[in-house]
Amino acid sequence: MNPRHARSPLVALGLAMVASACSDKPYPATAPDGAEGPRRGGQCVVGALADVSTFNEYQSAGDSYELQLMELLFPSLMVEQPDFELHPPSFAPSLATSWEFSQDNRVITFHLRPDARWTDGVPVTANDVRFTYLVQKDERIGAPGLEIKDYITDVEVKDAHTVAFHFSRVYPYQLMDANDGHIIPEHAWGKVPMDKWRATDFEEILVTSGPFRVAAHNPQQTLILERDPAWWGAPRPYLDRLVLRVIPDIASQLAQLVAGEIHLVEVVPPREAGRIRDHTELELVEYPSRRWGFVAWNNRRAPFTDRRVRKALSLAVNRKALVDSVYFGHARLAVGPVLSSMWAFNRNLAPLPYDLAQARALLAEAGWRDSDGDGILDRGGKPFVFDLAYPSANSLRADMAVIIQADLARVGVVCRPQQVEYAALLARLDAGQFDASISAWAEATKVDLTAPWTTPSDTQGTSNFMGYSNPEVDRLIAAAREEADYARAKVLLDRIQEIIVDDQPVTFIYEANDLVGISRRIRGADFNALSTFFNIDEWYWGP
Repeated sequence: MNPRHARSPLVALGLAMVASACSDKPYPATAPDGAEGPRRGGQCVVGALADVSTFNEYQSAGDSYELQLMELLFPSLMVEQPDFELHPPSFAPSLATSWEFSQDNRVITFHLRPDARWTDGVPVTANDVRFTYLVQKDERIGAPGLEIKDYITDVEVKDAHTVAFHFSRVYPYQLMDANDGHIIPEHAWGKVPMDKWRATDFEEILVTSGPFRVAAHNPQQTLILERDPAWWGAPRPYLDRLVLRVIPDIASQLAQLVAGEIHLVEVVPPREAGRIRDHTELELVEYPSRRWGFVAWNNRRAPFTDRRVRKALSLAVNRKALVDSVYFGHARLAVGPVLSSMWAFNRNLAPLPYDLAQARALLAEAGWRDSDGDGILDRGGKPFVFDLAYPSANSLRADMAVIIQADLARVGVVCRPQQVEYAALLARLDAGQFDASISAWAEATKVDLTAPWTTPSDTQGTSNFMGYSNPEVDRLIAAAREEADYARAKVLLDRIQEIIVDDQPVTFIYEANDLVGISRRIRGADFNALSTFFNIDEWYWGP
């Protein structure tokens, strides 16, 4: 649901200050005498590709940009740490100051901060935590990630600042699953019947408890967040305001960044990286993201039902050359269904090679030959021709499609790149109405391969739009998901990756780096694969 208008005197005041806020100097006028390090004041203006559609994440479709904003407005029990390369993520205190497991590890008890307040002054309590759990589990709301709470049987309020999560089993991701989702205000939002949530504009009853609060929202133009003076992390955040300016075109964002009109661009295209890096007043920050790209083959549609064909097509694409030419050195070759930056990655796996001879042999084994000498493979009188869909607004994928088309032509396969408007493409993928698609996923830090790789069913949500199905993979994923020891789970996950790579339900292409452009005067930012705004409360303007 799109917020329709501003709410409350606070927001009205914020709208009145939009003009001055966006024209003032962004940095503090003066620094404390002799002070070094963080200083209070100023604002950071960020280029946003789209406006926020809702301030209630349980009403959202799970958009990553909106979820990042929720971090600034709503509390979570803990703060997930970016250490998932070594083991399942660890956590630091946030709304919960401490926690402990029961002797049988089936209950986690959290102790909440007594000084946490919502923006209307009401305390944040264990009742809010339980209310959030009930919202997450309510099928009438249909919140994204409903399955994440599968093994949580109850959230028990012990007292105002003590809450216990009860689990049906012991497994490595109990803390992560308890922490998933931000805490929302029962006293404000509990008045809305659950069957009315999907149609409710929660901006009209917005109550938050984060380092920032909403000061103004001019839909499709500007969202202004200001420091919440009641936040428990005082004196942080150091910035007075965070201004999110909707600029749907990345080229326009970069132009405004270079001109000093905005201070942060979250998505710098690889071909523009050098321009930002060489600018004296800007810094290019690069780090491994959780995004990986692939060609999805429709495993339900011939000829892609044949694993030999899928593997042959992967062998026929010079994926290393593709990644280097499109990403200009800012991406790595993908290997399999788990990112190489994750603890669960099978480090014995090697990328599938570029091997035209093996590709031709596999295609011939599957019955594809050039029977009429026209240079195109055929079988049963039908030529090997397919459409390769990709989002029409994505220039990187357009470049990839042209390269893939040329590579496959060398083995006698006709690939027809097809631009499709993004929403229409998603609808086609969900309906299974496609041959192949250049797609990408942002991998969760929780390594659970259920949604993308198990056989789709009518009773469980799935992102397996490819229609991939392997009973052995299904069995191993179920076992890995329930394994209490993550070292033993790693053995199962390694085998799952081996099977999926051998089946090639998709052609694994790239693991991208994130490229962020930021003013050199903004200090203290710790960008990582969890969030651009991971430690926004520590950002400040330097001299």
